[in-house]
Amino acid sequence: MKFSALQWFLMAALFSLLFTSIWSYNAFSNIERENERILAEAIPISNTASQLFPLLLDQELTVRSYYLERREQDFERFEMTNVTLQASLKALEQLDDRDPEMRRILQDEAMPILQNTDVFYQQQLKRIQAGNIIAAQENRYDGMAYINQFRPVDVKIRMEIEQIIMEATNRSKAASSSAKWVIVIVVSIAVLILFAFLQTFRLERSKRALIRRSLHDSLTGIPNRRAFDEHLERVFETGRMSSTSVTLILLDVDAFKLYNDTYGHLKGDACLKQVAGVLKKQAGPFGHVARYGGEEFAVILAEPSVDGEIIAERIRMGILELNLPHERYAPLCQVSVSLGMATVQPDDAITEIHLIDRADMALYAAKEAGKNQLVRHDAS
Repeated sequence: MKFSALQWFLMAALFSLLFTSIWSYNAFSNIERENERILAEAIPISNTASQLFPLLLDQELTVRSYYLERREQDFERFEMTNVTLQASLKALEQLDDRDPEMRRILQDEAMPILQNTDVFYQQQLKRIQAGNIIAAQENRYDGMAYINQFRPVDVKIRMEIEQIIMEATNRSKAASSSAKWVIVIVVSIAVLILFAFLQTFRLERSKRALIRRSLHDSLTGIPNRRAFDEHLERVFETGRMSSTSVTLILLDVDAFKLYNDTYGHLKGDACLKQVAGVLKKQAGPFGHVARYGGEEFAVILAEPSVDGEIIAERIRMGILELNLPHERYAPLCQVSVSLGMATVQPDDAITEIHLIDRADMALYAAKEAGKNQLVRHDAS
């Protein structure tokens, strides 16, 4: 049986369609599965890894504050931060061989420093609690030495995170190119064209979701700590170049643990969402808002014409206007926030850590002064 030229052409087109359809379907499916894995595994673990350095800094600031003022709440905060750090390390142990470089950095470089740092802080706390202040004073700078050891490791971790996201983006671009090639080959077959476009759109949505999820808090929908750190680094660089100041407002929901104990964690989550809503409404148009951690939020103001105290007061009043009951929080009996604010002029000597430290001290002062108020750090 002989085939005509047209029949041979149609048969070749049919086999080409069959081959390209199977190939493109498998390629898109593999890429989608990889993106889903990154969303479900790599991004959460990468976000956890990016929190190691901020947690280490928080421990240093807390121990230093405990050494200077002997406040029990500093010791409790250290314990809470240490629990979070240990939980992060436990989560990072789940890394598999699909992220070999991240696993190597964490196991060979990060873990030993973190373990040594934990031993040092535990010893330092024991010295302070035993009243051995002279020994504590002699070792008070050792924590910064460990932090400085960890800085290059943190840079490697962040670069690896960016590499993970870049690889996902490149796979999406490769999929788009493949889709175009499939369309050129089978341009006369509308079904395949539709299929290729649908797969391309799905991959694009997956890529956007991947990037957004890595920079936003899943509960409140506002930027997360990683986005905060990146934005603060950018505005500091701009501030150094343009000689403009940067203001940071840190706010904390008053007696939030008591609120959770009274109303349950679901109500607590709903409360945090409403606080974030007020934050976006009052501060969003003027600066960068973020969930700093737990019940703590942050606002970065880099525009000199914006009055930080006015923004902070609007936020405080906006929370009160929510009229969220908090029966065991006397005498206010409703949800409120305390705020600490600091402003610096970035230069070679003034870094992001200095700004965070000052705003954090102001926040503690607001808590100590009775809560539901703003305290501004006195630079003098």
